[in-house]
Amino acid sequence: MKIKGLFLLIILLLTFSVQSDTTVYGKLFVTLESQEMITGTELNIENNASRLGIKGNIELKRELEFIYQAEYEIDPVDGTADESNGRSFKQRNTFIGFKGSLGTLFLGTHDTAFKKSQDKIDLFNDLAGDIKNILEGENRLSELVGFTTPVFGKNLSATFNLIKEKDGLGDTSSFSLRYKTSNIYAAVALDSKVEGYDSYRASFQIPFNKAQLGLMFQTSKEVNTGNKEEAYVVSLSRKITNKGTIKLQLTESDLKLVSGKQRTLGYDQELSKKAKIFIFYADLSSSMVEKERNVTAMGFEFKF
Repeated sequence: MKIKGLFLLIILLLTFSVQSDTTVYGKLFVTLESQEMITGTELNIENNASRLGIKGNIELKRELEFIYQAEYEIDPVDGTADESNGRSFKQRNTFIGFKGSLGTLFLGTHDTAFKKSQDKIDLFNDLAGDIKNILEGENRLSELVGFTTPVFGKNLSATFNLIKEKDGLGDTSSFSLRYKTSNIYAAVALDSKVEGYDSYRASFQIPFNKAQLGLMFQTSKEVNTGNKEEAYVVSLSRKITNKGTIKLQLTESDLKLVSGKQRTLGYDQELSKKAKIFIFYADLSSSMVEKERNVTAMGFEFKF
């Protein structure tokens, strides 16, 4: 189903259903960055996937509801969220589905199960230190059908995606199995022919000496060539004051960059439950010197 059709359907449901429970939400996420590259140093104001969306549910009958979400990236810096075509809005997770005691079925545009399996291990998501800079598998894809099981035993759940590509729906797929408690997270995930790769990922997040330690290991094989590479991510976060958190992240991979290494250090200061200011330094190195860069940044995040 095309996105325009999904969006129109959501609007109609919101208009004609008096039982709908709808939330308007968003995030402003902006940084001032000094970017040092082989071509020189630049000072830029960057938008980091600021977004605006609506989501909600309509109760159909006992233990069954219709769910919907339409989310788009916005750019408060220059107004062009989608630079590829000059548009003000860029689609993010937008879908419709059904949720009940047997699980959740959804279709539309969505992060793959593989991508979501890393949970919050990536401490610099959407920033210059994002793991997607050197890892494959961080995909948000359209024409996706997904199913998430109920939570078994209060901790265990699974998600399966079928994704339409050249040969039709089901030619590619994504799967994850997750175990989560109040302070421990573990997941295994796999992609089959997603964006040209077969990938496997194991993710863990555990308490460590009053901090939170994240570990991730991944292997990816290019379907057409058979080339296989490995990657790992180590992240560590610790509160050093009541509202201050220091963060460290190390990533190594040959998946996107030859001998790619990314090291990021940052500090977050909460202003409220919905707002924070932060600073970070990200160093991206590779034997492909034209891809190397160092970023020093300060920024602001506000959720609503």
